[in-house]
Amino acid sequence: MKHFLIIDDFYTLDEQRVIWQELDFYYQQQLFQADNKSGTRYGTATHNGKPLAQLNRIYLEELYSPEHRSKSNILNVYKKIVSKEVVEDYKRVTPAGKQFEITDNDCSVISYYDNGDKYAEHFDAFMHTAIIWFFKEPKRFEGGNLRLTELNETIECMHNRLIIFPSYYSHEVDELKLDEKYRNKGLGRFSITHFYSSSK
Repeated sequence: MKHFLIIDDFYTLDEQRVIWQELDFYYQQQLFQADNKSGTRYGTATHNGKPLAQLNRIYLEELYSPEHRSKSNILNVYKKIVSKEVVEDYKRVTPAGKQFEITDNDCSVISYYDNGDKYAEHFDAFMHTAIIWFFKEPKRFEGGNLRLTELNETIECMHNRLIIFPSYYSHEVDELKLDEKYRNKGLGRFSITHFYSSSK
């Protein structure tokens, strides 16, 4: 039993197209900002007062109020993560999948990693974490893989790959490396993360 679920080629081509429209807009408008939420509701992200994350982020709940969430392409298509098929697959790989089935709250973060960016070992202050990776193909960078440290598992960063795991598992992202000619052009690693919890 692996205790996490991976689904490759998760979004359809049409879904990828509308997601890219939103990601490209955020990047071109320079909306990604250095992470400043360390140690807050989004996770245990400090060590001795220093941020563990070196990356840029957008918090979708800060951009879209509850009544305007439908304006986000990402928040329109991500509902398939909690579809019956995905929930059943998750339940097959870990008993925690039963808990995922009853979640009724979520929040979403988009991260962008360019050269030298990484995220040191941490855990998330939620019940379940779902991450899907997007990047321009062909892949221009090395690194950016996810390591579930307690499970001694390294998950390769692949475009349109979804991983779901219990948020209490410690995890880290290894340093991303881009040749100088590809830096600061949106050719790094986009990470769309959805955190799930329950109010019950």
